[in-house]
Amino acid sequence: MEQFSVNPNPPHGEKSDFRRLTVTLPPSVYERLVRESARRKIANLPNQLLSAILREAAVDYLERLDRQAIAPANG
Repeated sequence: MEQFSVNPNPPHGEKSDFRRLTVTLPPSVYERLVRESARRKIANLPNQLLSAILREAAVDYLERLDRQAIAPANG
């Protein structure tokens, strides 16, 4: 399986090939995202927007799936 390193949050203006989607979330998940956004803002960290946090989460999740798929073959 081929793996790609993806930057989920490139600099402004470099997302022209990104695809837009709409998601619905349970209230508790949305609240957790808002809290993480606020934590980043208070700490003056980058990627404070909910969309940035969701992109990071999606990339992390998919990369974990890839690693799990490769692990048994190497085990």
